Amino acid sequence: MAIGSVIGAISLSELQQYAPDQKIINPDRTLEYGNLQGSLELRERIAAMYSSPESGVTLSAENVIITPGSTQANYLVLSALAGPGDHIICQYPTYSQLFLVPKYQGAEISLWKLKRGPNGWEAGLDELKAMIKPNTKAIIINNPNNPTGAVLSSSILSSLVSLAARHPSLTLISDEVFRPLFHFPTPPPPSLLSLNHPRSAVTSSMSKAYGLPGIRIGWVASPDLAFLKRISMARLYTTLSVSQLDQAVAAVALIPSVTEKIMEKNLAICRRSIEIIGEFVERNRERVEWIPPQGAGVAIVRFKERDGGYVDDVRFAAALVERTGVGVVPVEYAFGEPEGGDEEFKGVMRIALGVEEGVLRGALGEVEGFLEGGEW
Repeated sequence: MAIGSVIGAISLSELQQYAPDQKIINPDRTLEYGNLQGSLELRERIAAMYSSPESGVTLSAENVIITPGSTQANYLVLSALAGPGDHIICQYPTYSQLFLVPKYQGAEISLWKLKRGPNGWEAGLDELKAMIKPNTKAIIINNPNNPTGAVLSSSILSSLVSLAARHPSLTLISDEVFRPLFHFPTPPPPSLLSLNHPRSAVTSSMSKAYGLPGIRIGWVASPDLAFLKRISMARLYTTLSVSQLDQAVAAVALIPSVTEKIMEKNLAICRRSIEIIGEFVERNRERVEWIPPQGAGVAIVRFKERDGGYVDDVRFAAALVERTGVGVVPVEYAFGEPEGGDEEFKGVMRIALGVEEGVLRGALGEVEGFLEGGEW
C-alpha cells in the first residue's frame, strides 16, 4: 500500500481527454527561461481561484509567484517570515516543515494543537489567543490538514482573520495543498485568501488534490505585494525560473471546466477509500479507532494493544512493513514535535486515500491478519 498522499495521478493523455480543445504542449514554444515569476496565463488562473467578488477580493497575476512544488513555496514563505527573536504559532500536527524551518532559523515556536472532541477534531481559539506575544510574526495553518484530514470551518477562519486584524505585525499563512478536497463540510470553507485579510498568504501546488506531482508546480499567493517581493528576492537564490512545459500543463489543468472533472474523479476516489477504511475500523473496533477525515487525501487510524493501551506506532509500522509489505506512516514520529512524546498521537498511523481499491482492500486485509498475529 502506498504511503504517499497524491490522489488520482493522471497522464497527459487523460488530461487531454478533459480538455479536447486545448493544445497542452505547443511544439513551437521557444524553450527560454520565460517569465521569472511564472507564466502570465498560469498566474492569472491561480489568482482567479482565490478572488471573491462578494468579499471584495480581486487578485491578479502580480499576486502570485510560481515555484517548483509547494515545498519550496513553503520554504520561501517561512524564510521571509521570521528569524531569531521572533515567535511563530503553527497548527499541529501538520507537515513538519511548517514549524521546523522557522525553528531552525532561530524563531520560537508554539504549537496550536488539534484536540479530539466528541464531534471530531477541535481547534481551541481561546488557547490560540493566549499564545500570541508581542513578537508573534505569524499564525500558520494547514487546511485541509495533513495528516488528520481535519478542516478548519468558515467560522474559525473568520475568527482567525478578526484576531489577526488586532495585531498589525502578524501574518496569516495557510498551506492549502489539499484544497479543494473536502469530503463532508457543506458548503466547504473558503480559502484564507478569500477572506480579505491584507496580511495573508497561501501556498499550494498541483501535486496532491490535482494529481499532477510529476510537473512540480507550486505557488505562493498573497494580497501583500511587499511580502511577495521579499519572497521573490529570496527565490532568485534558489530557482531562477520554473519549466515552461510544466507550467503549460498546469495552466490546462486549472481551466475551471477541467479542474471540475479532475476533482469529480479524485473526490470519488477519496469517498471510496473512506468507506473502505470505515468498514475496516468497524470490523476491528476492539483494536482500531478513527475520526473520519473531512478533507485532504489522507486519513489517520489509531491501533490498540490487546490490553487496551495504544501501540508503539514506530515499532508497529516497522513490523507491519517487514512482515506484510504494507506501509503506513507513524504520525507522532513523522509529524510530531522533534522531542516526541505526544500521547495524543501514540498509536496513530496515516493511510493514503489515493490507493487503488483492490490494493487498499488487500492491504487492510493484511493489517487485520497482522493484528491477529500477536506480538510485534
